[in-house]
Amino acid sequence: MEPSKYRPTSLLKIGGKVLEELFINRINHHMHNNELLIDSQYGFAPQKSKTDAAMEAKKFIEPKLEKKKFVIMTSLDVKGAFHAAWWPSVLKGLKDAECPRNLYYLSQGYFSQRTTVITTNNISIERSVKNGSPQWSRWGPGFWNLLYNSIFKLEFTSHTKVTAFANDLIILTKGESIVEVENYMNLELRKISDWAQKNNLKFNENKSKVMLMYRRTRKEKKGCGNTLK
Repeated sequence: MEPSKYRPTSLLKIGGKVLEELFINRINHHMHNNELLIDSQYGFAPQKSKTDAAMEAKKFIEPKLEKKKFVIMTSLDVKGAFHAAWWPSVLKGLKDAECPRNLYYLSQGYFSQRTTVITTNNISIERSVKNGSPQWSRWGPGFWNLLYNSIFKLEFTSHTKVTAFANDLIILTKGESIVEVENYMNLELRKISDWAQKNNLKFNENKSKVMLMYRRTRKEKKGCGNTLK
């Protein structure tokens, strides 16, 4: 079994959890009160669910298929999910959102000089940490949405709709032909690939999928019965 498959539980001190709860609540209040989070993120958002994300995709797909157009749906999964959240990108998101200075500096200080300690038997190993969030942390989901928010600000074409649920990203693209819709999708994926590189993120190839959708034109069958005279 690969080492990355193991998910040990991170134990946080009570004081740290209380602090996380306090400042992430204030940051979320700032983001929602000023409508800074894009509506296309359906994970860890109030009064939203994965069912809403699926229905939003359906609204895009059905009218296109009825008009005999082609749709490609690409599903991307971020490798490592919250563990991959790069702290400089989170801080940049806070700065771009004009987060209050006290919350920005508190977050900056919280990310500095972080270490994790693994103890087993009589062995203890300590390592510095520069990205991700501990399992069951209070700020993980909020900061993830803040980091992921920038992907919806990319200049996608009018042929494309992008939605997400937590770290799962759905790209929907329409076209008049298979060649056209493939070209549009490749164009959008290059933009997303560049964004991922800038934010030190990678997509899991084993969990990412592509689907082509269209409706076949039914051919009328010729009658084989006798002609009445």
